[in-house]
Amino acid sequence: MINIDSNKKEKVFIVSIIYKNNKNNNHIESTDELERLCDTADIEVVERIFQVLEKPLGATYLGKGKLAEIRDLGEKMDVKTLIFNDNLTPSQAKNISDITKCNIVDRTELILNIFSKHAKSKQSKIQVELAMLQYNYSRLKNMWKHLSRIEGGIGFKGPGEKQIEIDRRLIKKKITLLKSRLDKINKETLTKRKKRKDFLSISLVGYTNAGKSTLFNKLTSSKIYTADRLFATLDSTSRVFELNNGEKIAITDTIGFIKNLPTTLINSFHSTLKEVNEADLLLHVVDVSNREIYENIQAVNSILNDLEVDEKNILMVFNKIDNLDKIASKFLVKRLKIDYPNSVFISAKTNENMQELYDKIIYFAEKSSLNHKIEVPMELGKLISFIYDNSRVLKEEVNPKKNELIIETKIRNDLIGNINKQIEEYKILKKYK
Repeated sequence: MINIDSNKKEKVFIVSIIYKNNKNNNHIESTDELERLCDTADIEVVERIFQVLEKPLGATYLGKGKLAEIRDLGEKMDVKTLIFNDNLTPSQAKNISDITKCNIVDRTELILNIFSKHAKSKQSKIQVELAMLQYNYSRLKNMWKHLSRIEGGIGFKGPGEKQIEIDRRLIKKKITLLKSRLDKINKETLTKRKKRKDFLSISLVGYTNAGKSTLFNKLTSSKIYTADRLFATLDSTSRVFELNNGEKIAITDTIGFIKNLPTTLINSFHSTLKEVNEADLLLHVVDVSNREIYENIQAVNSILNDLEVDEKNILMVFNKIDNLDKIASKFLVKRLKIDYPNSVFISAKTNENMQELYDKIIYFAEKSSLNHKIEVPMELGKLISFIYDNSRVLKEEVNPKKNELIIETKIRNDLIGNINKQIEEYKILKKYK
């Protein structure tokens, strides 16, 4: 991992390939996103550098002539760091550094550095450190293969190869230690999650900077940090809030996704993303004003598919309609409504159409619950409290002859079976006492 100096705003060039066969021709948008990542990392982008190629060159990624130009421009503008829009192999990074005399950072390294800066909780800090170590470990493996061709044959190990094997053992040991710590935290998180399991659960998912945290704050009246930056928040946060009809819902804000999100990060944040697996409803929040709206939706859907949750109930929430140009927005919204029927268009910032979102959540909650009349023995005080805490009580009356409380309630379908089972078991035990 190449560290970026966090105490000084470093000047950098960002480097991208314009692929000849790229039909989408989206290199500008992709580079815009890379520049926003740099801004999030408090890095100043001095120049964008492109080269048109069919594919990256194996040894140097770019042509040597282009790298020489970058070296000369870097010396002229006092820039010592290059950030690449793609991932580089260890040998490519070394060769580029040798030619340009610059510090080399690829896309994954930049994202990992951003995650490292933004991690606040103990859990997310361990998750990021684990991702960094796993990334370095995989690169050491590739470097080992590279060095084994340079020095040493069968039965012989060169000095570089020996050091890499030592580094690999140390990293592997640290990975094992961090996984152990993370497992302990995950067990504590699981206990908290079980306490919310009795509520209908909603998870917010979406591309980074789509406005999920702003929407979360609006729905729950919380004060979670938000900013117009990528990955402003990393830690998943859950709150229980009550709809106007009395229905209680647990809602969770999750980490934002991004194109080509490093696999090591997905693996490390798997426990955090488990909130998504267990949700009854996903609100897929989309920045409707983003020029790459369809590509961003696809990037999120791809990760949801990897998490095996793409078949869940998903409500598309197109956010930031206040940023749309009035004329262009009519055509875009019309197209999106055709492509994503039953979606909702809102501004979490200005409250526009928020009531429509509330109505759709209430409709889903109503659909997930049915009216039931439950006759509960008065002795089962804890069960009665549970029913009141996890349902909307419509009517109640006492049957003094049977010493029972008759509750008419609207309750989740998956809860009623366990309630009836507890009542039945109590009556059987009482009968044979």
